[in-house]
This record gives sequence, C-alpha cells and structure tokens, in this order.
Amino acid sequence: MRLHLVVAASLLGLTGCGGGADAGVRRIEGGRELRFRGVAFDVPATWRSEDRGDGIVLVPANANGSGVLEEVYLVSGDAGIRSLDDPAAEGSVLQAVAQIQAGARKERGPEAATFGGLVGRRWVFTGVAEGGRAVEIRVHAFVGQHACAITACGFPETLRRREADLAAILGSLRVPAAVASAGGGGDVDARTELAGQWIWMANFQANGGGGRQSNTSLTLGADGRYQRHYDSVSDNPNGAAWGSQDEAGTWSVAGGSISFAPDGGMPYAQQLVKQNHPQNTNDPMLVLDGKPYVTASPRRPW
Repeated sequence: MRLHLVVAASLLGLTGCGGGADAGVRRIEGGRELRFRGVAFDVPATWRSEDRGDGIVLVPANANGSGVLEEVYLVSGDAGIRSLDDPAAEGSVLQAVAQIQAGARKERGPEAATFGGLVGRRWVFTGVAEGGRAVEIRVHAFVGQHACAITACGFPETLRRREADLAAILGSLRVPAAVASAGGGGDVDARTELAGQWIWMANFQANGGGGRQSNTSLTLGADGRYQRHYDSVSDNPNGAAWGSQDEAGTWSVAGGSISFAPDGGMPYAQQLVKQNHPQNTNDPMLVLDGKPYVTASPRRPW
C-alpha cells in the first residue's frame, strides 16, 4: 500500500480549541511519556517513536511486518493556527488529508470530542490505495501550544486491531503541570548557565531516492527572552518542498524542565537534561523532550 504519507505543518491546519481539566486523563500503566508542542501523552511501552523535527511518527510493535505499509500514526502541529473555531479549519483538514491520500473522501466530521484532559475535534476519511484496498484516515485534533493532532492512517481492519491502544494514547493527553510556571523568573543562575544558541539537526535519505533535512536553532537570552527558528526541506523524484517557523517569547528553568511562553501563544514546557555529546565529549548539549540540541558556540562541557 502506498498512502502518500507526509508529516508536514499543513497536516495541522486542523486547529484547536483549548484544553480541559485533567479529570479525564487516564495514564497508560507502564507506558512512556512523550511531549509535543505543549502537551504530554503516554504511549504503550511496546510502541516506538521517531522524532521527525516537525512531527513524531508512532510505530506499534510488529507493525507493517509483512513489508507492506498497513498502518502509521502521526503527531504534528501548526504554529499558525490556535483555535478549532477558525473558519479555515475544515479546508485545512481537507487539504492535509489530500496530501496523505489522494482522492480521500470525508465520511464524517468535524465531531466534538474529548481526548484525556483536552477538548478537540475528530474526522474520518476513506480512500483507495494502490491495488484497490480501502484506506481509512482518522484525525484527532486538539490544542497545546498551538494546533496539534494525532492522525491514524491505514487499512480499516488494521486500525480496528489498534483501537484500544490508540484510545489509550488519546485518553492520556494532558497539559504538563510545569506549564503553569512558564514565563516566570525561574532559576536565574540556571538561566544564565543555559544562555546562548543551541542547534538540533536531522537528515534522512530514502532508499528509493529523495529525503528530508531539518534543523532548529534555539537562542536562549540571559534576559529571559528566547527565539526559536525551524527550517525543513524535503525532496523526491517529483520535486521539493520547503518550510519554516519562527517563535519568540520568554523562558525559565525550574527543576528538570524548561518552560516557554510564546508571545501571544500558549505556554508549554519541555523536559530538560544536560549532557555532553556522546562522540564529541567537549560539546555540551541540552536534551529537550529527548531531542539533543548541541551548543553553537564554544563553551565548557557539563
């Protein structure tokens, strides 16, 4: 099956409408916590996650074992959209789904839904893959730092077998408690220690040609201001696509997390770990939600 899958910013023209209380959150026992754009969620211990810079691919255990792409689960976001009530939401969803599966048809949606501690919307689309097999696309949209979604794509019978796992992931969605401190003063000494520019880069080349390169620069100011810039380029035999995002606001450090309050946006927090580069041990890194940012200028190792 060829699903024409794209992890792209346009996938999350889905928009979002705000968070809810944590009363509905159901943690996955023995699961692993992931964070993305101001929200946290659990995945079963047997699932693997692949960070693609502008999104996360979730891979269940033993998925696609036949060598045919039977299912895929995407987490992505769009910094330009912050409300599910945006009149452009429906058109953005249709455009995003068309990128995933050409000719897909909407079966239902948008439907109001609650995912753990967040309120959101749900869409279901169907299509036909190469070879004539039916394909289903389920979009679950919500708001964290900005619009986000978890999208399931695959053969209907395969998605049905994963319904319990997917429901558990969605049921664990929540706003991390550390977000409440975003934009505050935090630990001033730690803020001075971390000030500077940090870089994350990723490069992927497909066996059949084409690939993707992305990079993020995070500049932390000792005055409590920050700037984040993201660039990506992907190419295939049919052409290339570019994308970029910018964000600025205030930041603070408290305990094992770093909190960000974007100008005009929703605060969010990321887990913070300081460690040195495994090969270039003189280069210190900031590992934010598992993503390693290497110092962009000379500084002493941790």
